[in-house]
Amino acid sequence: MITLRQLEIFLAVARAEHVTEAAKELHLSQSAVSAALAELTEQLGGPLFDRDGRRIVRNARGRRLQDEAADLLQRAHDLQRSFRGDREVRGTLRVGASSTIGMYLLPEQIARFAAAHDGVDVDLEIGNSAVIEDKLVARALDLGFIEGPSKRPELVAVPWRVDELAVFVRKGDPLAKRRRRLTVADLAGLRWVSREAGSGTRAVFEAALRAHDQQVAPAVTMGHSEAVKAAVRAGLGVGCLSTLAIRVELDSGAFVRLRVDGLDLTRRLWRLSRRSGYQSALQRAFASFGADEGSVPGVGRGRRSLESRDRK
Repeated sequence: MITLRQLEIFLAVARAEHVTEAAKELHLSQSAVSAALAELTEQLGGPLFDRDGRRIVRNARGRRLQDEAADLLQRAHDLQRSFRGDREVRGTLRVGASSTIGMYLLPEQIARFAAAHDGVDVDLEIGNSAVIEDKLVARALDLGFIEGPSKRPELVAVPWRVDELAVFVRKGDPLAKRRRRLTVADLAGLRWVSREAGSGTRAVFEAALRAHDQQVAPAVTMGHSEAVKAAVRAGLGVGCLSTLAIRVELDSGAFVRLRVDGLDLTRRLWRLSRRSGYQSALQRAFASFGADEGSVPGVGRGRRSLESRDRK
């Protein structure tokens, strides 16, 4: 019969792609690790790894087992704590977030969660929405937070917050001195500094334009919100980012928000988890810690707009 220890050894080897390195991690001899792998291979009726030079890499059977083994071990750990009456959540949680959420929303929540749970470490990885989804599907992350709805069937997306984008220019830009509001059609003639393809911010902005049969071609593309801000500050063009990302600059007057008639730039922020597989007690605790959907500061109108849109 397969044992949990065998699965633990298998996962260590899968991570390290080397028996010796896995043995060091587990504080076992190399021969003990090799023996456990050989027995597991026999019990499952075939090899789990292929050799690639000095590395051993999972084959298709190994990749399938890795998903199942990780879930089984987490279930066992949670079961043991439950029967011992241990209600404290412990361990390391791997969270992925798209740029705006990872930079301006999650750090505060992580800090509060860590303060409430002494035995928890949270690793936060920031990337664009597409990358976060890919890593969550690949089990390189436990939870994800992105700025646009997910289209991956392997994932479950739950509304988490409401945010609003803003079109803006630097102080002194000729557009900042105009008193009249812009129309959506006016936007096509502007020079745009945009986030990269795959960014949730860019996807929401382009979707809002498509609702008016409009589109814009970015003159400059940046891979990070802070880079977009730097480019706008340097006078390279007009930007569109979350109000969270530019709140300080709007308050100081360094950036000026441009009002665009009829352009709805409110959006939901989403919490992602895998559709299949076990959700650990730690994952459930973190998800419930910030589960109530609400507006981010200063975006109350956006929430009402979204709710109205959903009823249509």
